[in-house]
Amino acid sequence: MKNIKKYAYVVLAGVMALATTSCKDTYDYEGPGAQDPGAFLSVDATSIKYSAEDAQILKFTLMRTNSDAAENISLTCDNPKFQVPTSVSFAAGESKKVVEAPFAIKGGSTEEVTVSVAEESATVYGISKVKFTITRDFVWNYLGEGVYTCWLFGESWPQPVYRGDGTQLYKLPDCIATGYDITFELTEDGQHLLNPIAKQETGYVHSSYGMVSLEGAADDIQREDNVIYLKMKYTVSAGSFGADYDILELPE
Repeated sequence: MKNIKKYAYVVLAGVMALATTSCKDTYDYEGPGAQDPGAFLSVDATSIKYSAEDAQILKFTLMRTNSDAAENISLTCDNPKFQVPTSVSFAAGESKKVVEAPFAIKGGSTEEVTVSVAEESATVYGISKVKFTITRDFVWNYLGEGVYTCWLFGESWPQPVYRGDGTQLYKLPDCIATGYDITFELTEDGQHLLNPIAKQETGYVHSSYGMVSLEGAADDIQREDNVIYLKMKYTVSAGSFGADYDILELPE
């Protein structure tokens, strides 16, 4: 009986020592900021489209895990068209900053840029590198109101017509349904398609087959003065309604 009590006491003492050690380990843990001070990036979106009127400024948030002291965080950028600062200053107590990077790209173009926290400034507890895809829309010049005739519906209606500044890219806003534009691009002389008309959703939802899309059914147009014949194929996920000529009468 004495030996059993003796062994029980030794086991209990060992458990108490283990519990004391475990509690001490937990108590001493100071979090990732103390273990790995540094900075990371925080973004809402990586694919961003700017209108022609929008200020050309890329914005993102830079954060740091330890804000006790003033600090300079180094950044790098792989596209010289974006003026990402090489260093961002944080005051003591400051944990995040919105960084602004002006850029200059042409209307209708897309650029990719990767912003990184320099290795010596980065933390493993956050994202240190972000690749952005930036698209800037054209300046669209209003040409006036034309007429669009759609073979699928057997109807015609007044249609505003826009053209991208310095291009032969045409836009027909809200053509078949509100919020859905039709675009196509002609050659420099305006007599032919530069590229086949890409598949585009029309915004019209068929009661049985769902969203209806259109695409060019021919590699070129037919044109008579200001009237353009566009051979269009209308499709749904289940198949095609066929193809025939839509007609766009351009403004005089």
